[in-house]
Amino acid sequence: MGAPAGETSFDVATWANSAIEASGMKNTEVADLLSLTPASVSRIRKGKQSLSAEHMLLLSRELKTPLPGELQESAKRDRRSLDKDLYLKALESVVEQNERKPENERMNQFEILDSVFFVYEALVKLKK
Repeated sequence: MGAPAGETSFDVATWANSAIEASGMKNTEVADLLSLTPASVSRIRKGKQSLSAEHMLLLSRELKTPLPGELQESAKRDRRSLDKDLYLKALESVVEQNERKPENERMNQFEILDSVFFVYEALVKLKK
C-alpha cells in the first residue's frame, strides 16, 4: 500500500539507522534514550520492529536529525533559497546610502538589516 495522495513514503528503519549512525551512538545508548532494550533497537534498525511516533520525535530531538517530512521541507527551502547576488546588491546599496548620512542619522545594525531585506524583496519582484 502506497503513501496517501500528496505524501511521500519513507523507510523508518533507514531513517533511524542513518540518524543513529550519524550520532555515533551505540544501540545500548539509544536503547537507554528510548527506554527500550538494545535488542529492540537492533530490530528497529533492521526494520523488524516498528518505531513509534513518540520514539521518532525523541530520536529526532536528541540526535538533532530532521524527521523525514522535515527533510522534504528543507529541500523545498533550498530551491527557494536566497538569491545571493541580489542580496549582496541590496546590502551594498543600503550600506553605501547609510555611510553618506551624517553620523548622528545613520542606521544601527538592525535597521540596516531590515532595510536590506526590504530592498532585497523589491529587487526580487523586479527580477520576475
